[in-house]
Amino acid sequence: MKKIALIVLTFILLALPGTALADVAPPSNPPGSNLQPGTETTQVRMAAETVLIDVTDDGGLGRARITADFTMRNLGTESESMAVRFPITANDGFGNYPEITDLIVKVGGQQIPYRRASYPDIRYLDQDVPWAEFNITFPAGQDVAIQVAYNIKGSGYMPFTAFYYILESGAGWQDTIGSADIILRLPYEASTQNVIMDLQIGWAQTPRGGVIDGNEVRWHFDDFEPGLYGPIQNMEFALVAPLNWETVLKERTNVAKTPDDSEAWGRLAKSYKDIFLLGRGYRTDVSGEELYQLSIEAYEKCLALNPNDAQWHAGFADLLATRSYFDSWSTGYTDDTFRALKEIQTALQLAPKDPKVLEIAEKIYFLFPDGMTQNGTEYDFPWLTQTPTPIPPTPTIVPALDAALVSGTYLSDPLDLANGTKAQLTLTLSADHSAELVTHSEDGQAVPAQGSWTDNGDGTLTVSVADQNQNQTEFKFKFNNESLVTDTYPAFYGEAGVNMQRVVTATPVPAATATLAPAPAASTPQPQATNPLCGSAALIGLLWLALKRR
Repeated sequence: MKKIALIVLTFILLALPGTALADVAPPSNPPGSNLQPGTETTQVRMAAETVLIDVTDDGGLGRARITADFTMRNLGTESESMAVRFPITANDGFGNYPEITDLIVKVGGQQIPYRRASYPDIRYLDQDVPWAEFNITFPAGQDVAIQVAYNIKGSGYMPFTAFYYILESGAGWQDTIGSADIILRLPYEASTQNVIMDLQIGWAQTPRGGVIDGNEVRWHFDDFEPGLYGPIQNMEFALVAPLNWETVLKERTNVAKTPDDSEAWGRLAKSYKDIFLLGRGYRTDVSGEELYQLSIEAYEKCLALNPNDAQWHAGFADLLATRSYFDSWSTGYTDDTFRALKEIQTALQLAPKDPKVLEIAEKIYFLFPDGMTQNGTEYDFPWLTQTPTPIPPTPTIVPALDAALVSGTYLSDPLDLANGTKAQLTLTLSADHSAELVTHSEDGQAVPAQGSWTDNGDGTLTVSVADQNQNQTEFKFKFNNESLVTDTYPAFYGEAGVNMQRVVTATPVPAATATLAPAPAASTPQPQATNPLCGSAALIGLLWLALKRR
């Protein structure tokens, strides 16, 4: 039995140049969090909350001033006095405990003192960490206004950053949270190019449903119970680092002022490229594609104004080659591959000894060793001068399992999840290859996820499902009569695997036999794709699925 986390992490560490850790699993600083009541049972409800994440540029990953306003209402018949608490720090996943700064607590508009106390870490419950603790009295039937404000640093790796806010700590209060308004405020106009809404970029994904208005993105929720398995989960905000987006804005202004300045167009092209490319892939969201095209257009404008600039030809080649290299893993080489080779060939002809040109040429040679070969100290470009070998079709997968026999409902053993909670899974497979996975948590919540299952042709089947927030989960099982034995699975589900026993046998339903047809042959010959060492554009998201702690 093996886990996806181990497979992918080993691949990253052994196959990729450079320090992989900084690219795929940067630590997160202590997140913002809702207030928690004391350990006693309380009749106080969090009637409403408004959280503002006000992001500023600090010359790096950015920082944010978090201001959280809470309206607390005592639903009981007696006054309650308690020590309300708020986490000052948290384990960042690497044994470090960076603290939030400049914490201010107000009750009824008046600042009150707080004291440091020791309570379990918000995620690692077996570790005690510092918390802020302050005494508050909640009169029966009355509202009490509490405000908590503090500073937090961005987390991630340039040119991307992330900020966090933990809602689930608010589940300790009575009843549901009445309403919540979460506001992300940027120091410039917000857009899906700088707030990454539809793509998990390695360590965070901005929650769906945000409404962009000027320099803010807003989310509103009513009457909800936050939690890992609830419809409203913790908030993570993935952004282009403010420093990098300010660079984009500056270069846009420069080309508007001096539209005949080739250098200004080149700098703008590079600023787009920097926020399109990920550490080991590229942004596959719609706005990522917009940035790619904007970068191409800016490079073209730059080179139209100054066609003899070798470094900008090389920079353009770098953009095209990097994108097409990751595409080649799934679709084969594209027109951009050959255009990249032509651009770096031109750069070498213009400046054969330029260090930057040679650096990019070496990178492209590493990506496409068959299309760009070395001849002593120079390079040849056989793909630009000869007919390449076409890519062979994808082999047909012949089903090995009877869909009617596989169909049924399977139940897992109780699981110890990576976040310290327990859960049990129910998986229903149907003869039409649809699938439903229901996660039953220890607090009684049941979260369904819908998808499909695929016969892999070797006695195994792959189950792919997504919940209502479009969070994807994938398992690979070996089918063994009345049981499913995990082959690969997300590490979030613990060390013991997700082995399942059949509890209900479905009534056999005739289903059409489905095979994967060979991919159509390309209309024009393409070179034989070599196996990329660095994976695909989706690799970062896969690793995060395996390693992510919630």
